[in-house]
Amino acid sequence: MKNQYVILTGAKHNAGDHLIKRRAQQIFSWLRPDRKIINLDGWKKFTPDNLKTVNESLALLLVGGPALQNGMYPNVYALTDSLEAIKPPIITMGIGWYSKKGTWEDTHHYFIDDKSKKLLRRIEESGYLSSVRDYHTLNVLQNHGLKNFIMTGCPALYEKNNLNNKVIVPKNIKKIGFSLGVTMKSSKSMFEQMQNTFLMISELYPDAQVEVVFHHSPTQEYLNSHGVNTELYNAQKRYLDWIEKNGFKYVDISGSADKLIEYYLNVDLHIGYRVHAHIFMSSISKPSILLSEDGRGKGLEKVIGGLILDAYDDIVDYTFFRKVLRKLHIQYDEYKDYRYLTQDLKQMIEYETKRGIKLQQPRVEIDRHFEVMKKFIEQLP
Repeated sequence: MKNQYVILTGAKHNAGDHLIKRRAQQIFSWLRPDRKIINLDGWKKFTPDNLKTVNESLALLLVGGPALQNGMYPNVYALTDSLEAIKPPIITMGIGWYSKKGTWEDTHHYFIDDKSKKLLRRIEESGYLSSVRDYHTLNVLQNHGLKNFIMTGCPALYEKNNLNNKVIVPKNIKKIGFSLGVTMKSSKSMFEQMQNTFLMISELYPDAQVEVVFHHSPTQEYLNSHGVNTELYNAQKRYLDWIEKNGFKYVDISGSADKLIEYYLNVDLHIGYRVHAHIFMSSISKPSILLSEDGRGKGLEKVIGGLILDAYDDIVDYTFFRKVLRKLHIQYDEYKDYRYLTQDLKQMIEYETKRGIKLQQPRVEIDRHFEVMKKFIEQLP
């Protein structure tokens, strides 16, 4: 066996997935410099050479993202046709559930298919602790009888040079990044909410540079990427048309951790729907407000607290009826947006940018959970 780990990550086009990959690699170089890290694309099936590399390694780690879902194996992690062909322990690092409503009650009736359960049992029996990114995911696994998991948080939460650094809220906010969510792809009300929220922030800060931030590209580049969602592309294109028509500013940071890091390092405040924009800003002790559009945001709130507002009241269940409507191209709104969002958000911004109490909470919780992540990394083979 070689002193190396193979990590499987899901970085395709979304900038946040690239950040997970980058931060995971940095954590290993920081806490386990005795191990070489070999990264493979998680959604690709192992070639014979890949499998040979895996079997020469001390561990195979499944890293980050909403991987715990129906089709975790083989849709999220393609691996091999036979799990028995993989010899080293299989361990998860910071994976999460995928739930649209995202309520705690949903953790009690969360479906996992048989193939994915087989992979999870293999992980459970590895002899090592595996990690998840939020307490909702941990409860899902425990409710399925899987107890060998701990809650470390997402790898992207941890940045070596910012541990224990207080969040500083600038008195004069000059630049704000407004990150767009993905629910616009299936909801007219959420699309309009993202327009109205941007307008409210621009009016609240007339002297600041307020920019719309695309984590998925609104251009043809996205259509050429792996795992493209045409509904998201079409919605983003409509939003881009609205931006350009009104002369608003925007930036495309898709496809790269470097672009995400460079952009958010240079903003004074983030407000928006992208979980990993919020995670990155919190990790470098900068102020951020997350508008939660699904279970990822709800899960993160229980991990780091801070300023997280639900952007929706309810979501249509993924039922047979919904599938039929989609096939017939019948338009309907999948989401019921939260009608008081802009009002609550404005009041929260005005209060917290003066007092800064809840804005400090993510930093405190990240530092506390880092001790769990550290123990997880140190116990690996």
